[in-house]
Parts: sequence; structure tokens; C-alpha cells
Amino acid sequence: MGASPVEIVRASLRHYAARGAFRSFSELPHRGGVRFQFVWFRDVMFHVAFDPRTLTLTFVNLLPAVPARSAMDRHFRSFVSSRSDRSVPEHRRVDRKKVGVTIVNRRGQLSLVCTLRPRLLEYGVRKAVHLVHEVLMDFLNEPQYVQYNVDYFNLNPEMA
Repeated sequence: MGASPVEIVRASLRHYAARGAFRSFSELPHRGGVRFQFVWFRDVMFHVAFDPRTLTLTFVNLLPAVPARSAMDRHFRSFVSSRSDRSVPEHRRVDRKKVGVTIVNRRGQLSLVCTLRPRLLEYGVRKAVHLVHEVLMDFLNEPQYVQYNVDYFNLNPEMA
């Protein structure tokens, strides 16, 4: 019998911690699934929930303080959607037939929800992490988000 979905997701995320991409990696039980937390981009704590019943991996409150239907909300949705476009190199592209991507804005907190496929769990986790990495490195690096980075992602205003 193979590894459970939780074990596969755990191992996939631990891989990034072992490589030094994530720090302070830990795990907690969470509503029928598991919640991971780790320090990543600019020493910010990230929370990721995995629900093994629905095979959803959620980057919880990935972008805080983004009003629904605001310009930033719309731009973020467009950016994430663009990562599935054929113009994106295959190694960076998210294949929506292999992993579903949804954005949820609850009370101004943007979460990224990835629906994984049973036989493609490792692929799904890898693509989810890479997608969030692109959000942090490319989307948030746009000039209009400098103050947002100062306010929520520990950007030193002297370095902006």
C-alpha cells in the first residue's frame, strides 16, 4: 500500500524545508487535515492547509489586506491565471488539467487554493509552491506594490 495523501504532501513540503527554502517548518492538526507553517519570503510566516478529503492545498491569507474587487485583487487574479497560459514556458506553467487553482478573498484576505489530483500530488504541491514563489518574486515586485511590501512583507523602506 502506498503513502497517504497527507504523507505525500508532507514529504513534498519538507523537501523545500530540507533545501533551505522554508525555515521553522512545523505541522499541526487542522479540521480533518493538516496545517503547515513555515517562514519563507522576507521572514514572513506562511500557513498552508491540506484537506485530504478534497485534496485541496490552501495558502491561507497569502496576501493580507486586499479588498475584494480592488485593483490589486483583479491584478492578482489575472497574474495567477496567466501562469497557465501557453506563452509561459512549460517548466513554469501550471497545467490546469493537472492542478486546479482558485483564488478566494475572505474579508480582504487572499488565499490561493490548489486542487490536487490523486495520482499527481507531488506535481500539484511543486506547482503550487512555484506559483506562490512567482507571486512573491514577480507579482509583488511590481512598482505599485512597494508600500504593500513595506506594510506586509518586511521590505525595508530604505532598500525600496
